[in-house]
Amino acid sequence: MKITRFVPSVLFGENAFDDLNAWIDKLYPNPQQYTVFVVDAVHRTTGLLQRLRPAPQDLVLEFDAPSHEPKTSDVDALRDRIVAEKGSELPRVVVGIGGGSSMDVAKAISVMLTNPGSSADYQGWDLVKHRGVPKIAVPTLSGTGAEATRTAVLTGPVKKLGINSDYSMYDHALLDPKLIETVPEEQEFFTGMDNYIHCVEASHGSAMNALGRPFALAAKASVENFFLKEKNYADFMVGSYFGGSSIANSSVGVCHALSYGIAFILGYRHGLANCIVFNQLEEFYGEDVRTFKAMVERHRVQLPKRVTKDVTPEQFEKMIALTYMLERDLVSTFGPEFKKALPPEKILELYGKM
Repeated sequence: MKITRFVPSVLFGENAFDDLNAWIDKLYPNPQQYTVFVVDAVHRTTGLLQRLRPAPQDLVLEFDAPSHEPKTSDVDALRDRIVAEKGSELPRVVVGIGGGSSMDVAKAISVMLTNPGSSADYQGWDLVKHRGVPKIAVPTLSGTGAEATRTAVLTGPVKKLGINSDYSMYDHALLDPKLIETVPEEQEFFTGMDNYIHCVEASHGSAMNALGRPFALAAKASVENFFLKEKNYADFMVGSYFGGSSIANSSVGVCHALSYGIAFILGYRHGLANCIVFNQLEEFYGEDVRTFKAMVERHRVQLPKRVTKDVTPEQFEKMIALTYMLERDLVSTFGPEFKKALPPEKILELYGKM
């Protein structure tokens, strides 16, 4: 039996961010209890951090998303800081403000405040035993869908893999299109493509169902309209939420499986790694890859080439192993016999084109 889950409530509209504190008080009416805000460090310069109105007992934690994607060590350190300052008292809510990385860190902190050990212990599927602290997503970058997925993607000591759990999903999301209007164009493109690729993979995969498919198709159309026709930020933001809602109830595919090796071994950011891989997957995704290439060309995006030319045989072995760790995604793409459809030599062939 598969239970379909979506974020239970959404506050949407221009300047909705100004209502964040009032919404928190309405949802969790205990003003004496503290709130944890996890904020992308970039917002120290955008001015959004200064617009927060934390109470004296609240904690504002910055995550340096511009410098690196989230690690299990980052989550553990922030969790330990909260415990050091507040002891056993739990916050009334954790609020993640930023792009996918910061929202994923907030998800993981929520889970780690109620579960023992290191966040690395929970990289995988349905390993979390206890419900996390309530959490609110405030995306300031659209495309990752982190505001709606059940995954908190983290790089651990030996692998890049998400905490995939119903307990990782946000309880609420605040969607304010004004917050994404000033995102740098290159970053806007790569995160938008993350959503596009999510939806292509989900739509082609066997894990998709009739309930999730309309979300994927609407999200995919929102990206195509944004990059090939007219930039409508409200539609683009809703498209990201729809894409995340689709992925929360389906699966990604071979692109994400291959991209984890590119990201973990070569250090490319998630959205860019997906684009490097997807650019070579026309045999699997046909017309959708051709549409992707049209968006790349229209926006004069220069994708890195020959990124694997200096990869050692030992590194390729790790990249193959990382690809096969995404078993659910590969089963959705190829079926249970996915290693016959995608043997190691085929993975090496595809990486060689990148």
